[in-house]
Amino acid sequence: MSAAVVAAVLGGLTTPAQAAAPGRPAVSEARTAALLAAALRARADAPAPGAPITSLARLSSDADRQLVEDYAEFDEEEEVREAARKALESTDPNAIRDFLERGEAEARKRAQDRRDAADAENRRRIEDLRGTGGPYFNAEVERVLKGTARDRADFLAFGAEIARQRDKSTEENERKRAEELRKRVEMLATSGGPEVQRAARIALATDDDKAIAEFLEKGYEIAARKDADERAAREKEQKEALEAAERLRKLADDTARAARARAKLIAVHGNAVRALKNASNAMSLSAAASREADRMLSADQAGKRLSDYTEVKKDAARQVGLADTAAKQAQVAAGQARVQADILVETGLTYGVQWSQIASGIAAAADAAHRAAQTARHAVDATAADAAGLNAANKAELHAKQAEAWRTNAQEHAKAAAAMARQAEAQAKIAADAAAKGRQARIDAEQAEKDAWEHAQKTRDARVVAQNQAKIAAEQRLIAERERGLAAAARATAERQQATAAEARTRADAEGRTASTKRAEAQQAAINASAARDRAATQEGIAAQADEKARGEETKARQAREDATTAERENDAQQARLRATEAVEAAARGTDGSEAARAAADAARADAATAR
Repeated sequence: MSAAVVAAVLGGLTTPAQAAAPGRPAVSEARTAALLAAALRARADAPAPGAPITSLARLSSDADRQLVEDYAEFDEEEEVREAARKALESTDPNAIRDFLERGEAEARKRAQDRRDAADAENRRRIEDLRGTGGPYFNAEVERVLKGTARDRADFLAFGAEIARQRDKSTEENERKRAEELRKRVEMLATSGGPEVQRAARIALATDDDKAIAEFLEKGYEIAARKDADERAAREKEQKEALEAAERLRKLADDTARAARARAKLIAVHGNAVRALKNASNAMSLSAAASREADRMLSADQAGKRLSDYTEVKKDAARQVGLADTAAKQAQVAAGQARVQADILVETGLTYGVQWSQIASGIAAAADAAHRAAQTARHAVDATAADAAGLNAANKAELHAKQAEAWRTNAQEHAKAAAAMARQAEAQAKIAADAAAKGRQARIDAEQAEKDAWEHAQKTRDARVVAQNQAKIAAEQRLIAERERGLAAAARATAERQQATAAEARTRADAEGRTASTKRAEAQQAAINASAARDRAATQEGIAAQADEKARGEETKARQAREDATTAERENDAQQARLRATEAVEAAARGTDGSEAARAAADAARADAATAR
């Protein structure tokens, strides 16, 4: 049925319908006509009943071929690509479908068998490599044996060589470092401290790189600590020696100062002794003058005459003056002696302080001699007065005064003599002590000189050791700097090698990911192709069923057309249009225009219901 016929039918039926339902707009009829026309156009494009479904079959065939071409070009398995190419090159029309249904799975099984066999061979080859390389190589062997087939294939392809190169580089670096460590230990064996040298020689004697490295890691620190302790002990001894030298220097200064003080003390002691001697002489001469006056008095008493006592009195007065001068000189000497004695006390070298005490005693004795001289002068004066009063009435009184003066003179002389005797005894004792202390001082001085020389020798030895240690420290600093440079270079080399290995690993991972992606894409394409193939088969079945239904609906359409003609004759416009619509729907059912025809039929039914 053509679109023109349907339009004519619908056009002829429109006027009665509008007459039956004047209130319904004409848009509904126009829409229905348009839907029916679209359904008829879709039906016209469908194959004629009983003809082959060429377009759908062609579409399915093209899709299958494109899928097989993708397998032949992009699949990661060589067996799948080869089978796909053979299917494409085959003249058998069923070759492509056979490949998609069975050939692909068979090719993949062959590929899997090949991969399993290759992985078994790879595993056997890798197991043969166990324990044949360095630490890193052996660790990689164990890792890939526990890993995937891809890991084992990559290891045999490039990983083994990378691992061997890394072990070789590590071994070379360790060899160079062992040489540097040996040179360092050899230098320590000649320039280190005593303990360091001994431990270094022991490590070198083993001729073992591990023993040398262990010495530098642990033994050197222990030996250096012992040397440091020994050096600290020597420094302590040196400090003590310096302190002792300082004490000796101070002692020497104090000794020199004390010696000068003793020299001055002895000098002023001599001055005091001379003053005492002068005072003693003046006392003796004044006593002689008093005795001379007494003798003259006795002569006057016997001769009944009066002698001249002027010279005797002058002589006594002169001796008193001399005694006074000597006593003052003794006092000055005693004061000077006390000053020097204070110096001795200040220095702590009190040997000789007794001379100050002796000087003070001498001053007291000189003063006693001065007083005795004065007493003798008074006796001379009393004697002269007694002589002048020989003929006087108070003769007895004058004589009594003379006797008193003589008694006093005798007492003063006795006191002065006792004081001088005590001072003489004290001087004798001090002189003996001074002699003994002088001998001890000489012995102490000799011992101090010996100690000073010993401390000086220790100081010189400590200075030499300190200079050697400073030299060793400088050499160690240079060695440490060189070692630091070598370590930095080794670290840079290791970092470069690590970066190279990381780049290789990254490239391998990227290639693995790319291969995995391609494999996943191919698998997804295979899945999509299989799904498309299933959908195509389903659509073919649906199309066949639709074709059968279409043939049945043709019969219904012819009957509907006849009914429509009858309805038209009976002036039942709405029923006729409904049947025509149903006929169109039946004719279009199972085709691309079935939905449009069904919509037109629904619209016609609605119009028919409205017309009733």
